[in-house]
Amino acid sequence: MKPDTSHIKQIKVVSNTHWDREFRRSFERTRRNLLTMLDTTLDILTADPGYASFTLDGHSILLEDYVEMRPERRGQIEQLMQEGRLIAGPYYTLAEEFSISHEALVRNLILGRSVVEKFGGKTGTVAYTPSSWGQTGQLPQILQDFGLDKMMFYRGISHHEADAEWIWSAPDGTQVLASRFGLYARYNWYYQVHRAVTRGTVFDKTYQWGKENDLPFRLSDALSGEDQAYEIKSPVVQYDKEKLKQAVEDMIEREGRHFTTEVFLAMHGHDISVAHPLESQIIADARELLGDKYNIEQTDLEGFWKEAQKHLDREHLPVLTGERRSYLKEGMWTFLFPGTISARTYLKQMDFSASNALVYYAEPLASLASALGAAYPAGYMERGWRYLLSNHTHDANGGCAPDNVCADMEYRYRKAGDIGDIVTEDAMAYIASQLSPEGIEQGEMQLIVYNPLPMEQNAVVLLDLEVPRVNEALSVSLSSALDPLVERQAIASGNSSVFVDSIWDVPTILESRRIRLLARLTRLPGLGYRTYRIVPEAHELRSSGTLITGPDTMENEFLKVQVNPDGTLDLHNKTTGRSYNSLNYLSDQGENGNAWKHVSPLHDRKYSSLGVLSQVAVTVSGPLSSTIEAEYEFAAPADYGDGESRSRVMAKLPVKVAYTLEKGAKHVLVKLTVDNRAKDHWLRANFPTGLRTGVTWADSHYDVLSRPIPLPDSTDWAERAEGTHPLRTFVDMTDGTDGLAVLPKGIYEYEAFEDERSTLALTLIRACRIKLAVSEEKLTELPDQGIQCPGLQSFEYAIHIHEGDWQAADLLAQAAQLYTPVRIAASGRGHGALPAEASFFTLNNPALHVSCVKQAEDGSGTILRLFNGSDTEQKADITFGIAPEQVQCCRMDETLLDEPELQLAANHLTVTIPAKKIASYKISMGAWAK
Repeated sequence: MKPDTSHIKQIKVVSNTHWDREFRRSFERTRRNLLTMLDTTLDILTADPGYASFTLDGHSILLEDYVEMRPERRGQIEQLMQEGRLIAGPYYTLAEEFSISHEALVRNLILGRSVVEKFGGKTGTVAYTPSSWGQTGQLPQILQDFGLDKMMFYRGISHHEADAEWIWSAPDGTQVLASRFGLYARYNWYYQVHRAVTRGTVFDKTYQWGKENDLPFRLSDALSGEDQAYEIKSPVVQYDKEKLKQAVEDMIEREGRHFTTEVFLAMHGHDISVAHPLESQIIADARELLGDKYNIEQTDLEGFWKEAQKHLDREHLPVLTGERRSYLKEGMWTFLFPGTISARTYLKQMDFSASNALVYYAEPLASLASALGAAYPAGYMERGWRYLLSNHTHDANGGCAPDNVCADMEYRYRKAGDIGDIVTEDAMAYIASQLSPEGIEQGEMQLIVYNPLPMEQNAVVLLDLEVPRVNEALSVSLSSALDPLVERQAIASGNSSVFVDSIWDVPTILESRRIRLLARLTRLPGLGYRTYRIVPEAHELRSSGTLITGPDTMENEFLKVQVNPDGTLDLHNKTTGRSYNSLNYLSDQGENGNAWKHVSPLHDRKYSSLGVLSQVAVTVSGPLSSTIEAEYEFAAPADYGDGESRSRVMAKLPVKVAYTLEKGAKHVLVKLTVDNRAKDHWLRANFPTGLRTGVTWADSHYDVLSRPIPLPDSTDWAERAEGTHPLRTFVDMTDGTDGLAVLPKGIYEYEAFEDERSTLALTLIRACRIKLAVSEEKLTELPDQGIQCPGLQSFEYAIHIHEGDWQAADLLAQAAQLYTPVRIAASGRGHGALPAEASFFTLNNPALHVSCVKQAEDGSGTILRLFNGSDTEQKADITFGIAPEQVQCCRMDETLLDEPELQLAANHLTVTIPAKKIASYKISMGAWAK
């Protein structure tokens, strides 16, 4: 930090708003304020040519929200954006990054750019992110692929790490220039100058009734609901020029030392703020009053950086690498607030499900069908992504908003998920219709198995078949030359009937027999399909053998499993002889915080399910899959009582946990359901690993990274450091010889402890209250209960034990197969020429993860994206079902790189991916796809 402020010569004022699309109020109620904000701003920009520009935050969805209600003003917006006086983007929505998928980050930028350009603007070179509680580590690499070489944020970096300007490096070495702003973050001119000269105050937020000739208005009846505020309907425009010079000098004195160059960034904006009609006059007056001391001008973020770069000493700027999740040691306001990744867990699960439906099912299977001749459903996919991304406004997808906002989010998640399912099912049906009928009788049935992942899979699958009753089948077998010995396990069989829908007829009814069984399918082709003939059998299927070895034990080739009387699990690795005991016990502690952060009661009481008495029962017994369930009641305090110590009234939380072991698996599948009847508590599942290691490993966006387990001593820090961290699909603890990983579905927070048993904890519920800190001086607690996650809550995860590290255990691939199981359909014979089995392509290196297979945005090919999360270069062969016409390297924004076309050898493409690199390719399929 500079010793004084004498180096400051220029002040760049950036007028802006931070627009929370839905947070304190629902979307529609907030949009009503958006109309006022943009009506006013457009009028000011039109009437005052001296008002240089106004920045509409870092996202563009608010343009669509506004024009939907004000279509007559679209031309005005387009003109101002073409002139560079109204600025939006580069994002579509400002997301909380750690609760969304890899691809959601990229698609957000793709759609954000598209919307900005449709309104006549450009997204420029600056990624302005006044949101997200921490920043994911690969963001510099992503941003550079969109031509964004500057990044501005303030949560996740402490002032002791860097001054205002610094360099941020992704793990692969890709760098962007970065700014953490000054001491007052994105509010400095707004508070210290604007409020001083227009309100006569800087930080004091006391409203004095009757002081001004304005019109405060507040709904005050029984129909108005909670948290009704006064709104000034006729705000007085006032300005005290006499205070301006001192206000600017005070601002520079307070935080000028933070800036490394002579260029001072003065941010004039606040949450839900509006352009001020006297802004250009105030800036002109400041220029006059301060004379030659400062060159003061109104500009935008691009203008700030254009000038600042002329004076930067890049060689001496600190370089910070990877994710930015630092707690605030020095500074003010810009706390990390890590609790959002565990707030409203049910929303995170819905996001995970909807993202999977779009990214890992709909897009790859639609791409497969397109390669085989179908039309790609681009319109449907864009609609699905719009629903999903519109939920990615940070306060909403962070779980911080009131219940009515979250109810709207649930609706949009269902829409996104439904669209993903529709596209997936249409692709499956197209392939079925185009199968060759050769060698299949008209009355025969086929089973079609679709593998959406570009890797060969072995899978134990549930088959739910409705077989025509005329076949007199009590069971079925499966026949395929490519999988000749399909193992089966009976579940149930009985007479049934099923509707048969047709566009040419009313729904008719097929008299059938419903046959349910498990089947183990082997070497399913990567991103492809395989057909099996369904062969009716006149005798019941009777499974021989079982994985059950006792009333509370199971065993397969790799694992011995025991369910203990308290519902916990003991696992024994038969390969290494390592045992793990008392896995999956619950712990509970008090919660006095809010969605942003955990706060313990002053006098907390913590509870554990170790030692409770559960009812243990074998519920499934068979050679392919067996399940043991445990049920018990877990007692926890009903709420946080007086706020200092938890209530003495105990609530009984019924818990049911099902442990499933499959043939050939190195993991146990867990489904835990709890009836949450308590409030204000933090419920976690715990896994004592006994592994001595100083770090955890977890996947993040396009990366796998280690995090230290020991906490820094944060005594005297502005913010206390916590031990919780985010994950995407797995967290692993390993000593290099043995390892234990937990692979959850849509559960994003974990913590590892330095206790005697090296315990790993996974957050299931962090039930808290809605305490809105819209203004730091007033905390509003709402009566909403959704954030307490009441009622039945279900969680799915796998406990995976392995040898070696995460890479030796193929944890990325293991997680992908768990959360993206194959899809299955039964059909009659097809009417086309497709073979019984086909693969779009297969990747042979499980250390590389394919995150995207989709049609290019311009419709001219297929985009394949994969990443190398390891610390070493990885090579892989991509084997195509039929050789594509052309494969080219491209950026994540899908523009082609100036590199030679990749060379294919027959149907094979060999790629080399450097450590921590994200690689994207554009594939032109050529005539064969037709």
